[in-house]
Amino acid sequence: MNGKQSIGCFDCQAHPSSEWCVLDEDELALLNSTKVQKPVEAGSTLFHQGDNCDGIYCLESGLVGIRRLDSAGNTALLRLCSPGDTIGYRSFLLKSEHRTTAEIMMPSIVCFIHRQTVRTLLERNPNLGLRFLDHNVKVATDFEERHFESITFTVKNRFLNLLMVLYERFGHLNENGESVLELPLSRQDIAALIGASPETISRSITRVQDEGLVRFKGRQVVLQDIDELTRQISAS
Repeated sequence: MNGKQSIGCFDCQAHPSSEWCVLDEDELALLNSTKVQKPVEAGSTLFHQGDNCDGIYCLESGLVGIRRLDSAGNTALLRLCSPGDTIGYRSFLLKSEHRTTAEIMMPSIVCFIHRQTVRTLLERNPNLGLRFLDHNVKVATDFEERHFESITFTVKNRFLNLLMVLYERFGHLNENGESVLELPLSRQDIAALIGASPETISRSITRVQDEGLVRFKGRQVVLQDIDELTRQISAS
């Protein structure tokens, strides 16, 4: 655990927003006693596309990217997982190999739940399966929303919208009172998420800086006018 104190399921801040919130006290105690919790550094993986699915993961803190690899070896970032999200459950339910790769995008704490524990909990509490179904519907709905945005939003506004989403999750005010975000994604990953090319993202960055909306310094982003950012996104 690298000297970090393990946090139990009863005290986990991500628990109320996770699928596991439907478990009763005894079921949660079983989960707590069998899970394996560990800190994971950015750049490592939870599983690779094609790996056997031996269980599922719950993200306590940090950020995980879900990637898909094609036959030519090209990879694309499909979506991001936030604290409280369960990862790998679809492969578990389908009894299939993992169809994607789960990459740690920033330092994270994850809990691994072995498949036998998941099976036991699903048998004891059918509401857990319904929560997985709800999660799957949410992912599908988010995908539809992103597809709609790719048709109706300009690349610039899709980019601004993503920056605002990331700021709401990971941003903070610095000592000067500025709204700051340490960008956890590369330009290539940003392009994949919003359906654009990296070259178009570079042009969008230049444009929003020229307009005084955002200031970039490496991966640090200062949102200079959040009200105007929100107005432009809302006007899309």
